[in-house]
Amino acid sequence: MGIGIGPRLHAECPFGSVFDQYNPDNAAALERVIAAAYRQVLGNLHPRESQRETSLEARLLNGEITVRDFVNGLAKSDFYKSNFFHSVGAQRGVELNFKHLLGRAPLNQAEVQDHIKLQAEEGFDALIDKLTDSAEYTEVFGSDIVPYERTHDSYAGMFTRSFNLMRELGGTKVAVSDNAQGRNSRTINPLAIAAREDLKPSPFFSYTAITRTPAKLPQQQYTGHNPPKMTDYVAFRPFGCHF
Repeated sequence: MGIGIGPRLHAECPFGSVFDQYNPDNAAALERVIAAAYRQVLGNLHPRESQRETSLEARLLNGEITVRDFVNGLAKSDFYKSNFFHSVGAQRGVELNFKHLLGRAPLNQAEVQDHIKLQAEEGFDALIDKLTDSAEYTEVFGSDIVPYERTHDSYAGMFTRSFNLMRELGGTKVAVSDNAQGRNSRTINPLAIAAREDLKPSPFFSYTAITRTPAKLPQQQYTGHNPPKMTDYVAFRPFGCHF
């Protein structure tokens, strides 16, 4: 299993991950987890009472499934599919899957295309499983943490453009649902620009070129030694003597 993208404790890097320190172990905490999972996975889109996954909630409260299983189930629900799969384009759907389940935007266009291909070949549920079963998800969130937006910090393996890409997708801390932000992809243009920039050759630095082209210093005219002129006379006074 490869190294994921996310925070690690410096003292234990690269073997320890921080999610083990925060796991819900009582009913009150699990109720908060359920509320947070609905908000995160459904992108601020609040379902009606009849649209909630009450069976999944009960299984989580009874300890039959983990938080990761609950998140996976929400992302496979009919409510999620109707809003973030059937009613949006392929790239828009994938970028929202990344936001909802990994807390970040896709890193590049290749990552988007790989997941679109997986969805076309194996189906939507296989795409959700790939994200929630990934090494990245395991390291960052583990089995007991709800995914959260995490591009405000500089995590290992992330590009600096990840922050701007996540801003294009909109944060989960605002009172606007992802469903209300349109059906078209919001990262297609930034990712295309980034792909073009990555294709540009990087500036090449060579010490050989420096040695072949010696530096030219400006020539200076020698005007002879010009000592400073004495303008005043100061009497010599030995140390400690006063006149």
